[in-house]
Amino acid sequence: MNNPMPSSIFHLIIGFLTVLVFAGCQSTHPSAGKKLAGQDFTLTYTDQAQAGGKIAELTLQHPLPITERQMLIHLVALRYESYSLLSNVRPVFTKEDIQKTMRLLTKALNKAHAQNIIGFEVESERGTTKGELFASNGNLHWRFFKIRGVKYSLTGSKLALHGTAWRMVPRKGQKYHVTEKILGTKQWTNWIEAPIDLPAPANLKTARPKKQRAQSGAAAFEPPLAPMMPPKAAAPQKNKADLEEKLKFLKHLYENQLIDQQEYEKKRKDLLDQYL
Repeated sequence: MNNPMPSSIFHLIIGFLTVLVFAGCQSTHPSAGKKLAGQDFTLTYTDQAQAGGKIAELTLQHPLPITERQMLIHLVALRYESYSLLSNVRPVFTKEDIQKTMRLLTKALNKAHAQNIIGFEVESERGTTKGELFASNGNLHWRFFKIRGVKYSLTGSKLALHGTAWRMVPRKGQKYHVTEKILGTKQWTNWIEAPIDLPAPANLKTARPKKQRAQSGAAAFEPPLAPMMPPKAAAPQKNKADLEEKLKFLKHLYENQLIDQQEYEKKRKDLLDQYL
């Protein structure tokens, strides 16, 4: 006959399991795993504990009240180069990429929970750019896994040095993230950090996405010739599908509190005016 477990040991085990369950609940915020997918751009909140040991050891500075101008400066300043004979330093993000991402990445940092980092994927004709973004200790961190369709780690490639196909190129105010190791330190050449209030680069004005300006003067009021005005009923089906997709994405942003009601109503009106 088996001896029954003493009640004191039983309660100790139950108490230990309760602590583990509670700690597990505390480590993952409900926003972790939330994904926002739009046209050629995907944004995901990821739990810090799931992002790997190096990030899990850092203290995140979220939510971060960063401005769109500060985000623009960081996006423009990011550079990389590939390990090849014809290698040259290139911007990570094109003007079109910046147009897609600047506003939403800013909002994501403004709304991020203290335990979440921000994952992003940007699609373009040159390929997918994938990485993570977060703030810690007064710095903005950019860790890239893929740039323009090329993964960071290509250990099987004979053209790659040190097992990678490319590396980030730190510019003024930027530096590689460094971690301590038993036999020294390690620089992460796919991981750039820079002060949140990074000084503006000299090419900021030319790299900024252009905003469409309304015409002024007589040209703004001169009606086009009748033959040049296509009837609204003849709008292509593709345009209608594009409008539906953008309206759906806009509503998704509003429901997830990445834009407020005033921004939602304004953008919705702009879209309807543009397509209808």
